[in-house]
Amino acid sequence: MEGIYKQHLAVVKKEMNDFLTFVSQNKEAITLFFSLAVTISTVVYAILTWRLASETIKMRKAQTEPKISIYLQPCQASFHFFDLVVKNIGAGPAYDVKFKILEEFDVKEGRKLSEMDFIKEGIKYMPPNYSIISFFLGVLGQYNEIIDKNLQIKVIYNNSEKKETFEIIKINMSQFKGRQQLGEDPMNKIAQNIEKIQSDIHQLSSGYHHLLVDTYTAEDREKIRERLEKQRQEIIQKQQKPKENNP
Repeated sequence: MEGIYKQHLAVVKKEMNDFLTFVSQNKEAITLFFSLAVTISTVVYAILTWRLASETIKMRKAQTEPKISIYLQPCQASFHFFDLVVKNIGAGPAYDVKFKILEEFDVKEGRKLSEMDFIKEGIKYMPPNYSIISFFLGVLGQYNEIIDKNLQIKVIYNNSEKKETFEIIKINMSQFKGRQQLGEDPMNKIAQNIEKIQSDIHQLSSGYHHLLVDTYTAEDREKIRERLEKQRQEIIQKQQKPKENNP
């Protein structure tokens, strides 16, 4: 057993001596290899740090940049009319918002886009989530004339650092082709019913209409009680007559 241990120990010593000899003979190459590995690691770390910094800058910019959106939506009052919506959907405020109409069309029911006052004059300030909604057009009587028309608007605005940005927004009326509405907008219906209730209450309070009131007194209750009692007695008598006729 002791001989096996000594043989194993001798093998380990020999392998260790061989390894030290290899290191001693190739120390320059090994040093170069580790230096290259450290250099590559440093470059990779620098790239990852740069990408992380870039993403941080982009996230910070997204949290402070405005974003102006322009679109059409059906009017709540009627499905056949459309409102123009200008909204800042970005996280930062927009300054000196200006509009330039690149393409539009004539409308019968409503106004041309270029005739709207805030489109002509622009908007000085739009905080985040701020929107302007204005009636634009109705499709009744001119559906076929406008359903394939396009709107093209160039919107220019500044961020909080006075950096100017512009976008070209295209709106195609064909997106509303074939749309149908089932029933009426519930919120619009509730508003109409509230107005009707308000009108009825006003007419009552002003004396224009009078309530028809049916009074129910103690005398009325006594008459009903007597009538019911009479009916009960008649039923009892009818039930007793057959018994009296039977021997």
